[in-house]
Amino acid sequence: MRRYCTLLATATVALLLIQAASAGIVWGPYVTNTTSNSAVVSWKATGDTAGWVEYAPVEGGETNRIPSSGTEGGIRHAHLSDLSPAKTYRYRVVSGNETTGDCRFRTFGDLEFTCIIYGDTRGQKPLFTQADRHRLVAERIAEEEEFLFLLHTGDFVCDDSEWDEFFAAAGEALRKTTLVPVAGNHDGTAEAFSRIFAVPTDYSFDAGSLHVTVLDSNDRAWADMANRTAWLKEDLRSPLPRKIVAFHHPPFSADRKRPGGDLGIRAEWAEIFSENGVDAVFSAHTHAYERYSVNGTEYFVIGCGGAPFYPLADEKPEGYRMGCEETLGYLRARVSPESIIIEMIPVAKVIDDEVVLYPRGFVIETVRLPAGWWSVFPSVAGVTRLPELWR
Repeated sequence: MRRYCTLLATATVALLLIQAASAGIVWGPYVTNTTSNSAVVSWKATGDTAGWVEYAPVEGGETNRIPSSGTEGGIRHAHLSDLSPAKTYRYRVVSGNETTGDCRFRTFGDLEFTCIIYGDTRGQKPLFTQADRHRLVAERIAEEEEFLFLLHTGDFVCDDSEWDEFFAAAGEALRKTTLVPVAGNHDGTAEAFSRIFAVPTDYSFDAGSLHVTVLDSNDRAWADMANRTAWLKEDLRSPLPRKIVAFHHPPFSADRKRPGGDLGIRAEWAEIFSENGVDAVFSAHTHAYERYSVNGTEYFVIGCGGAPFYPLADEKPEGYRMGCEETLGYLRARVSPESIIIEMIPVAKVIDDEVVLYPRGFVIETVRLPAGWWSVFPSVAGVTRLPELWR
């Protein structure tokens, strides 16, 4: 009997070691919830091993190790604290017998920096997957020089089966920055969103001279809209010189399926944005690029990260300034205490399922906020250098 128990114990230990050794990383790693002195590193792994994160300042210093928490759905989070402001950190994740290569992020605190904004990266099976379109955008973003964070305006996926595809396509870009996620209508429940990204669906943060507010504009938000709008008003009292807001459903859009945009959101929040000096609002949901100027706030629709394109109506809502259909792309924003300079970067034109890449360095338009007499710079090259297919 004693020998049987010994063999059983040995077999159990061996099984646990095998499980630990097979705890491979499925998603990530990726960083969210960054502040001036903290951040959360997340990943999804197989097996039951929690794993850990090893990190240190890029300039040199002590390497720290933080164990992860949470195993629901295989998603792990490691909270890094006691970091220094405006400093770049390298990190790697160890899970079972797998160790990632070095990744990076920078804590907030710089008064001047660059960030990237894009959204609607979902596929449309069986017509195409994220590997076919989103990957093209994500690879161009990954080529950008150092950017502080990557703001995703929602609809990461079409449904839960696509999360592997999203992280596979965006992985290279995510390994060099902080992800700022916005909940889209395809991204599951609020609880699932928070489990993946370690943030609530409504939150805000300060990054140097910029205050960022992220809102949940999905149908579920209306159940408690009065309290959420009260929170928004209080949040936008931030004394920082630059302010932006991001949520999924655009209050201004020429989408033919939703004439004018989300009129309920417009009525609820647009006046608050103007009254509180919000420089720009970023949304998606309409699968195109649009820009509107309304009462001192610039509204950008940047839903062209890979999802199937939507045609824009000939009749445009008030404040319409620019639109671009059937074009994959993203926004690059340069932030300083004095201004935010935003460029629309096209990646590819898609006509009749034919994908033609734009040259690197191409810019469709440049917008400077706050607006002034020299605030918009159309790209002359964008008019004169287009291949015949694009004209």
